[in-house]
Amino acid sequence: MPEQRSEFGAVRDLIGRLREFPVDPARSALLLIDLQYLDAHDTGEQAQRARREGTWDEIAPYFERLRTVAVPASIRLIAAARATGMPVLFSRCVSFTPEQRDNGRRFREFGINVPPDSRDAQILDELGPRPGDLILNKTTASVFLSTSVDRTLRQMGVDTLVVGGVVTSGCVESAVRDACDLDYGVLLVDEACADRTPELHEQALKRLHRNFAIVRSVDEAIAAMGTSTPPAGGSA
Repeated sequence: MPEQRSEFGAVRDLIGRLREFPVDPARSALLLIDLQYLDAHDTGEQAQRARREGTWDEIAPYFERLRTVAVPASIRLIAAARATGMPVLFSRCVSFTPEQRDNGRRFREFGINVPPDSRDAQILDELGPRPGDLILNKTTASVFLSTSVDRTLRQMGVDTLVVGGVVTSGCVESAVRDACDLDYGVLLVDEACADRTPELHEQALKRLHRNFAIVRSVDEAIAAMGTSTPPAGGSA
């Protein structure tokens, strides 16, 4: 991660910054946010809506980053986590009532209604969820508000999270902020995230770095996890 991301000026220096921390695989988990067909694939509902509404050209770079950067980086993180025995957790947006009554207000007003057996609810095939991975069904932006993930992680002895997913300034940022306030160390992986525009992505990383998380590149994150994986490709 470029060093300039840690330069926030006098105000941040006055308030303070988070310290670096080690990633002990025995006490860490990989958390990937909302990498599902709904919002992370160009055949999902959000991509189809953009095409219907004539805004595809504006959103296409987001899906291109997912295809060429964020998903390959996530595959590498999954492989690294499996190699060190770290738990792998996926969150996904799912509605269990047809009327969205179980959704949080924001999801309801945004029209996010994803039946659990729909294609949009499924984690991307490329990421290869396996038996033993945890799938967290959420109805709010932050996975910590509408699932039992905090209790689950504590029962597993986890106090450190390696995080990626979408979108950086939305559900990812919400989860990172809550995780930090719940006393988890959070390593946020730049390339494993994507947002609707590059500017939103970069602004979110700048807000979060050493404020609620430590932001690192995928190579740095994998090194911190104590293993290495090929730069691209390979099986999760």
